[in-house]
Parts: sequence; C-alpha cells; structure tokens
Amino acid sequence: MLMEKIGNSVNSLASRILLGFIAVTFVLSGIAGYMFSRTDTYAVIVNGQEISQQSFQQRYNSTYQELNQRLGVQFATLADEPEFNKKLRNDVLNQLIDQTLLFQYANKLNLAIGKRQIETTIVMNPEFKQDGKFNNDIYLQILKLNGLTPDYYAQIVRNELLLNQLQNGILGSNFIVPTLINTLAQNAYQTRQVRIANIPTDTLLKNIPVNDTEIKAYYDVHQTDFRVPEQIKVQYIDLTHQDILKDLTISDIQIAQYYQDNLAQFMQQRVAHIQVPTKEEADKIYQELLNGSNFATLAKEYSQDTLSAQNGGDLSWITSGMMPRAFEEAMLPLKVGQFSLPVKVDNAYHIIKIEEEKVRSLADVKAEIVTKLRNEMALNTFYNIEKKLNDAAYGTTDNLDIIGKKLGLTVHETKFFSRQDVPAALNYSNIISALFNSDLTQGGMNSEAMSVGDQHSIVVRVLQHKDASVRSLDDAKADIIHFIQQQKAQAIAFENAEKIVSDLNKQKTISAKVQFGDEETLSFANTTQLGLTQAVFALPKTKTPAYYTIKIPTGEVKIIELKKINEPNLTPEQRKVFTQQMQQMQQIMLNSLLLKALREHAEIKVNQQFIQGE
Repeated sequence: MLMEKIGNSVNSLASRILLGFIAVTFVLSGIAGYMFSRTDTYAVIVNGQEISQQSFQQRYNSTYQELNQRLGVQFATLADEPEFNKKLRNDVLNQLIDQTLLFQYANKLNLAIGKRQIETTIVMNPEFKQDGKFNNDIYLQILKLNGLTPDYYAQIVRNELLLNQLQNGILGSNFIVPTLINTLAQNAYQTRQVRIANIPTDTLLKNIPVNDTEIKAYYDVHQTDFRVPEQIKVQYIDLTHQDILKDLTISDIQIAQYYQDNLAQFMQQRVAHIQVPTKEEADKIYQELLNGSNFATLAKEYSQDTLSAQNGGDLSWITSGMMPRAFEEAMLPLKVGQFSLPVKVDNAYHIIKIEEEKVRSLADVKAEIVTKLRNEMALNTFYNIEKKLNDAAYGTTDNLDIIGKKLGLTVHETKFFSRQDVPAALNYSNIISALFNSDLTQGGMNSEAMSVGDQHSIVVRVLQHKDASVRSLDDAKADIIHFIQQQKAQAIAFENAEKIVSDLNKQKTISAKVQFGDEETLSFANTTQLGLTQAVFALPKTKTPAYYTIKIPTGEVKIIELKKINEPNLTPEQRKVFTQQMQQMQQIMLNSLLLKALREHAEIKVNQQFIQGE
C-alpha cells in the first residue's frame, strides 16, 4: 500500500516538476553547473545570461514527451512533419527566453522568498504526506528517485514561489471596472427560452436535378477534396516485453537463491544524520559526540537539514539505493548505535548514525523477487529474440512469414492506409517515417527491428504501395451529385422556412406541417450545442415571442420560436467566479504585455544554427 502510494506520488511529482520546471531552474537559478558542464555551447543568451544547449535539449525532450502522452496516436503523425519539430523548437526557445526575462525582472524588483516559506511549502505538499502528515521517508524517496537532493529541491521550490509572487503582483495591479464586469456577466449568464422546428432536407434531395455542367464545375473548383493520399499495405512483427513475460515462470529455488545472494537489498536501517556546511563545523560536532554528547540534541541544534533536525536528525527507514553513493558508503561499516566520521555529500558535510536495523523476511519480499527475476529474464530473452529477429529480417527478403514461423512470432497484415489513418499498432514516428520516407516504401525489403518503447520493437515490410492521386471525375461523380443536391436542398429549405416564419409572425395560418419540439432553455454557461446557441443568441432581443429562420454550421435549417429572454439575477458566488475568470484573462493579457516590453528592451542572442537543428 505504502509503495503504491509512493509510486503514484513519484509519477505526479515527475509530471509537475521534471516536465514543467526543473529544466527552467537549471537555466535560471544559476546552478546549471550542478548537472551540466559549464563548457556547453549556448542555445540563447538573454541579457548576458547563457542558456546552454543541454538545458534547451532537456526542456525540448520533456515537452516532446509530454505532448506524446497527451496527444496519443495523433502525435506520431505530427512528429513526423519537419514543420512541427521546427515550431516545437521555437516554442521551447521562446518559453525559456520568457521565463528568463521574468526571473530577471523579479530579481530587479528585489522580490525575495524566505526560508520559512520554502519549508512550509515542502511540508504542506500532499505528495510528501502519509495519513495527512508530512512523511520524511516518502519525501526523501521521491527526491532520490528523481535525482534531487533536498537542497536542490528547495531551490526549485524557491524559484516556483518567486514566479508565483511576480504573477500575483501583476494580478494585484489589475483593475476591472465593476460596471463592465456586470455587463459581461449578465450576457454570459443570460438564458433564452425557445422552441425549435427542424426543416428536413432529405425529402427534397430526390427531386433535385443536377446536370453535367454543374458536376464538372464543382469538380474543377473542389479538386483538393478529391485527393487520395499515398497508401501502403504492410506486414509486421510486433515484439513486446509483455508477450515474453507471460510465458516465464520462476521456481521457489530461484527465489530462495536470489534472497540469499542479495540479502543486503532487504536490510532496512533507521538512520539519523547531522548536516553542516563546512568540515570545521563537522569536526567540532564529531568531537562533541566522542566526548559523549547526545546525537539527537546536536542534530536539533546544528543540522541544516531542518526537516530532519526537528526529529533529532531522523531520516526514518532507509534501504539500499535510496541515498547518495557517498552517504551509503559511509553507512556500510557502521553497526547499530555507531556514528560515522564527517563525510562530504552534495557540497555539505554529514555525520551519520545507525539507530536500528532489521531484515525483511523471505515471505515479505517474495513477490518483489519474483517480479524482479521475471523482468530480468524477460529482458535477456527479449534482446536475444530481438537479435535473432534482426538477423533473420536482414537475411530474408521474400516475406516475414518465414521469419515468424522460425521464431514462433505472429505476423500481422494491415489493409491499405495513409499517413492520416495509420493503424494504432504502427503509429510511432520512426515507424511512419520508415514506411513512407525510406527505401522500404516501394516494397521488397524488411526493416530492422525498430524500437518504439522500452523492450518493444517492430519489424515492418511494405507489401503494396499506391502513389498519391486525385479521384477521376467519373469516380467522384456520385459524391458530387450528392453534395450539390444537399446545397440546393438547404437553400430551398431555408427559403421555405423564411415564408413559414413570415406567416407565423403575421399570425397567419400556415399550410406546411411544422412540428416544434418542447420548450428548452439555451445559455452559454451550459451548452452542448455551441453552433445552435450562437445562432440563437445572435437573434435580436425582443419583449414578445417571435419566429426566426437560422442555419447552423452543420448546414441544418431550423425555425426558432424565441419565446422569452431571461436576464440573470446573479448570486454573489456567480459574480465572484466570473470576476475571477475575467481577472485570469486580464492577467494573461497583462503578462503578455509585460513580456513584450521586456523583450523590446532585452539583448537576446539566439544560436540559430543550433535551434534550427542544422
């Protein structure tokens, strides 16, 4: 249960921090050298502040992966387009420039974030809580899994709070005239009561003639509508980790042997530490410990890791791999109750003490061992089969069927498809590029095993290829006739509806059978039919019921009986929500104006050769 919660926390934290903010803080916090070499060639220099190519690439990769996850199968088609990648690189560049300018502006305004603010933000973060309370064990595990130290994560939090402070300052300076808010809110929450009659066009289609001249004219004007994209028919073998994993079994003997060989992995130690910035301070504290001083008391007094210091330096239970290597190496020779010599870890000095020690039983860790052994075996098996698949694909040119039979792998075959409707199983950018932009396209060749994910490879072969073309007039004729008939039918229906509406507004008896639906209420605040709602709200205000003809974007013709317009009596809560929404819109506009002004006065030097990927 705990590990599942930790796993969920890590995923959430990664999406919020790693994809959105860490790359920025590498650049903007002045500590890029922590992760990257200072000899990097620049991507852009903003007012003398350099953003390295590696920093840019990390942000680009994060954004790329985020889009991939959000767009799913659509992303593969987009990512294959050179213009998409060019735009994405420029977007990332502009994000980094804008955020650099905002940080520089915040520093110019002498905005500051206090240590207590940072600590409170960390302690209150729900990702680090268990049963509603801050859990130092979860906190350290999540940071460790994301390659962060407490000090570095505190810097990330500081930068995020600094940007929030700047944004709040922009919003605080904003003012919207109350009368304007009231007018906009009244319109937004206004409702209109209507009855709607649909004017059918289907019955008109049969009796509408279309001649050859009209057909030819329509075909000539709408040539692009009849383009048929390049298409291929494909054979492929899909090799996945999951397929291999399902056939693997692990014996009790293997489990027991692994447990004995890796007993250290299943040892847990309750650890405490004292962290200070200099060796001199660490040596002084170490001498006090040798003289009999209490470890917890000294941790509370001297340790700069304030979160653990509150608990006498307690870091809770730690397993192998959770802490930095130097930290764990200092722990190795210690027995319960012993403390280490001062050791340098991440630009600080630590004295480490083992408080308790215990070993998890085989029964407790059996499921973990089984999972680990199955994954290790599957990994070895996968790469072994992948190598055989690669060799066979290279040595056989006739088809994939022979390879499938030889290796016991299923061979799949598609129908014809284009770039716009790639089957989900093949919808990966590198696969699409190989199928449509390489020697494979014309057929007669097998691809190599192409990786499309962790332990997931695909071999493809084009069976048939059709060049892009335009449907002939004869082939498109039936569709053209239907399109022209629809247009004419809609025009006739609208004309008929206008006559009916005229009679209804004059309170005349109408011969046509017009069937109105039940009365319904339309509003922008709650609509599932935006086109219809927009058309109804475009009608003039009237104090008495009236009839109108409308045509919505789908081409449907309707008669509207506008029975009543209801001006809203807004509650304070509705006004509050609407005002907040307007303020957010205003903040976006003001933020845009601020960035425009900052850019106009900034000195920005872009490494165009790098950004354009040359």
